[in-house]
Amino acid sequence: MSKPRIAVFSGPRATIANTPSLVTSNKGRDEGERQLEGRFDHLVPQRLHEPVRVRIEKFSAHPLESDAAEVYHDDGKPYYEVELRPEDGAYPLPYMARRGDGSADGTPFEDGDQRDASIGYGGRQSYFPDASRLFEDIDRGLSGRGHDGAASELDRLAEFDFVRVLPPSGYTKQGEVGGRDFFPYSPRPLGKFPPNAAMARALNIVQQTVDSGRYDGFIWLEGSPHVEETLYWLSLVVDTDLPFVGISSQRPHGALANDGDRNIVDATRYIASGLGTGLGAVGIVDEQIFAARAFKKGDARPGGYRATGGHGGVLGSAGHEVRVWFRPAYRTTGTSAVAAARLPAEATFQEYGDSPATATISVKDGDGSLRGDVIAPVHVVKYGHYMAEEDTADPEAEVDIMARIERGLAQEASTEPGAPKFHGFVLEGAAGTGSALHSQMAALAVAACNGMPVVRVSRGDPEGALPSNPNDLTIEGNNLDATKARVLLRAAMLRLGRLPKARDPRNPTALEREASVAAIARYQEIFDTH
Repeated sequence: MSKPRIAVFSGPRATIANTPSLVTSNKGRDEGERQLEGRFDHLVPQRLHEPVRVRIEKFSAHPLESDAAEVYHDDGKPYYEVELRPEDGAYPLPYMARRGDGSADGTPFEDGDQRDASIGYGGRQSYFPDASRLFEDIDRGLSGRGHDGAASELDRLAEFDFVRVLPPSGYTKQGEVGGRDFFPYSPRPLGKFPPNAAMARALNIVQQTVDSGRYDGFIWLEGSPHVEETLYWLSLVVDTDLPFVGISSQRPHGALANDGDRNIVDATRYIASGLGTGLGAVGIVDEQIFAARAFKKGDARPGGYRATGGHGGVLGSAGHEVRVWFRPAYRTTGTSAVAAARLPAEATFQEYGDSPATATISVKDGDGSLRGDVIAPVHVVKYGHYMAEEDTADPEAEVDIMARIERGLAQEASTEPGAPKFHGFVLEGAAGTGSALHSQMAALAVAACNGMPVVRVSRGDPEGALPSNPNDLTIEGNNLDATKARVLLRAAMLRLGRLPKARDPRNPTALEREASVAAIARYQEIFDTH
């Protein structure tokens, strides 16, 4: 039986593709230089420059090998002799490199280099530019062997291609620039966050890879605090019924008790099992299979993910044996109403509530790819008890909301390339009801009457769906949290465009309000089913 072929996407700020600092080993330090503490020098996986023959002491692989000496073949020598070759792959070896500082011998690399602005925070990148070396190290057995005691765990399961989408590191000598071409989070002063338009770039590259027809499944690698957002986005807009898995790691590759390497193996097993077809996008961490819609980080530790929204979300387990117990009832990936193939080339919407005239904004370029400037900035507004500064229903009291509205209107009217065409809001209101201050609701009504959709959700971890109110000016966010509602609103706007505007957004007429409510109902249908 042929092995499945899997595309592995490198996403931003990914600890799973990060490594500890490359610190010069004691064997690479001169007399008089600081020596690293501890009884052993540390080793770093590296390739040999040329073949070398070594002698390995017998009975040194386990403390009780010599206790069973009679079961071992005895050739009369106290050692094994073997030739190690560069093509074998990386071996754990002392790290001998030193930093050039103008002196004859240079100076040792230290972990503190990444915090030293005077030397450009070390001048090196710790992330892998794609996942190929990461997968090689896992197959080499550097982070541990399989259940059968052998290596090549991934190679025995599948074949892989590695695709850089929004990678965490880049080839600066080839002109790649942080914040444009790659997105690390450390060194912290050099950390970069992907912009709104990066969501379109991610979809375009992923969908193009899907449409190639070459693959049996897909793995997305991203930082642990953010993978839940990107994975839900891709679950809405990527048009495929094939298995799609998002994974992360709480600890860098090569660190003590790294969990990411095991998550990669489990994700591969899941795809190879064939049980993920038609299941939609899932997150796999710590041997659990999470629905993308419910996937959420709760703590920065292995086992720190949880299912939110409702009473399910864990679809199965992905240990040595893959099991699927539940299947989502909502629309996702191949069934999503906002998947790329079902998005219009142009979003057409009623421009003003008192007129049937429509406006049109291009959503896709001529080649069918999604435009970056139609990914809406969506501002999250939070309600908390005891936060009212005064007892008022005046929208002007909400200076942050009103300023966001003004900024959004200016960007919509701008002719600058890349200026966002759509804007929206998410209100994280009181638990169970999604209610908020009178002034907040008034300000958000002004936003809606300026054509900016507003989604209302409960704060915390919503279990039940928010009560429906078909006559207000907000979209009820079902049982989504604010983060996921923000993602779904962006996707829905690609299909439905803006809400109809009122001529005087602070005082809409009955006809204008009726038009807004009708447009919101179309959004509500998407939120009720995705």
